[in-house]
Amino acid sequence: MKKRYINIKAFLVATLLVSTSCDDYLDVNKDPNLPTIVPAHSRLVGAITTTNGASMWRGAREIAAVTQYASTANVATGTNRNAEQWRFTASYFFWQNAYVFTMPNCIDLIVLGEKEGNPHFVGAGKTLLALNYGMLTDQYGAIVVDDYYNGQDQINLTPKFNTQEEVYQRIQTLLDEAIAAFSSPDNKTPLNFSGGDIMYKGDVDKWKRFAWSLKARYMNHLAKKGNLYKPQEIIAAAQKGFNADGMDAEFSYLAGGQQTDENPWYSWGGFTSADRKQDRYFTWTQFYIDLLQNFPVTETDYQDPRISRIMTPAPDGQYRGLRSGLGLAGGQGGKGTFTTETSYGPFKNSGFYTRATSPFPFITYSEVKLIESEARLRSGDASGALAAYEEGVKANMRKLGVPAGEINAYWLAQLADGVALHFNNLTQGLSHIMRQKYITQTLNPETWVDMRRMDYSQAIYGPTLQRPANLNTVVFDANNPSQWIQAMVYETNEQNRNGENIGDNSERYRLLTPLWWNTQ
Repeated sequence: MKKRYINIKAFLVATLLVSTSCDDYLDVNKDPNLPTIVPAHSRLVGAITTTNGASMWRGAREIAAVTQYASTANVATGTNRNAEQWRFTASYFFWQNAYVFTMPNCIDLIVLGEKEGNPHFVGAGKTLLALNYGMLTDQYGAIVVDDYYNGQDQINLTPKFNTQEEVYQRIQTLLDEAIAAFSSPDNKTPLNFSGGDIMYKGDVDKWKRFAWSLKARYMNHLAKKGNLYKPQEIIAAAQKGFNADGMDAEFSYLAGGQQTDENPWYSWGGFTSADRKQDRYFTWTQFYIDLLQNFPVTETDYQDPRISRIMTPAPDGQYRGLRSGLGLAGGQGGKGTFTTETSYGPFKNSGFYTRATSPFPFITYSEVKLIESEARLRSGDASGALAAYEEGVKANMRKLGVPAGEINAYWLAQLADGVALHFNNLTQGLSHIMRQKYITQTLNPETWVDMRRMDYSQAIYGPTLQRPANLNTVVFDANNPSQWIQAMVYETNEQNRNGENIGDNSERYRLLTPLWWNTQ
């Protein structure tokens, strides 16, 4: 099978080639088929695929357990029991994947675009770099930005960290600069010159809307930061972001491919064992199934038509899930019943998000509309919030292939259940918005941001959201149900090499300390 992407290692080699110069005498027998300078148009595909398949994936793999999307079968021996039970140490490798495998591609894309007079590639590089910084800071807090590799100078092995507040400022600056670059009329080489724009096929307007959508996302995280939260600016950014179906920042994977070819939730993330019970994730959680079978606020029974598009039922046609931290032995939702493998549908290849060719979106039109809905709700515009919410829900249903008749029936049932009245109350309105964001952002690490911002509230997410069983009591108080995981531990390599700048990296401090945007 012809591979669409280049192996990650090739991107690292290219990075070294770009940042290494040779004396003229070495160029006498230069091979024209092995250039020392790699053009920007050949780097775009690497920046996109590693941002997705290396960085975002590695920041989502264990977080899918933290946010209780999926569960393992064997909590004693299963490959993902530590994540389900919040047993995180400095061996969590999102940091490495982002800083080593991914972001050098973004930086080099920016540097090459500037040298070539191709601002559209500069814009793409800055948009993807801002996204990577955002994903990193939302898991760790303070991260390296100002002292990071710049594409020209020697790498600093003991870089200083920027506070999360500073990082958020840098993210917005990068996105503003990206939008300005996309607006430049002086670009020489089209974004899809060599077929590297696997997301938008060279459509610069969609790239610009991608940047605006990210601006709305990261501004919206600041709801607890007083005057820094500016709902009207969020609404304006959202309206300049994705505004129709078909704009989502994503690309289709290929079946039977290498690591950046195939959807990681299908194959190379630990889902290939001969015994399904040994897979990283065995099935979906009962918490997620409950969200798909009950309306917010009233908890009225109603089966969301998306459930059959997202997951496969058990052979008897029933949707059942496990409680986080108990595994198959705990039975459905921890009730001790249905303890056999055949009582549960699979996680791998079970539906829209876990097939080999399924996209793994960075950000979607549906998310943008739900961000707008939250900002309008917080600004007192209940009717505007409801309208944006309706479009966000329906957009996701259309994306998953739900027929118009089922979409309309679902919406009419919500209206009959009092959704319009609920949007006159902040907590009830947020319950609708956040539960729909949970569904529309399935497996995306952005969900963890929302759950922390909402303080893991049962008033928001419903009564079946509870801490995992058998949780890590070395760090967490088993008798304090309000104590939830807040951040991640920095990676071992960074801790050992740069410990002075990291500070306290103990599990007790890192896992329990809220991030800057989650404090008032």
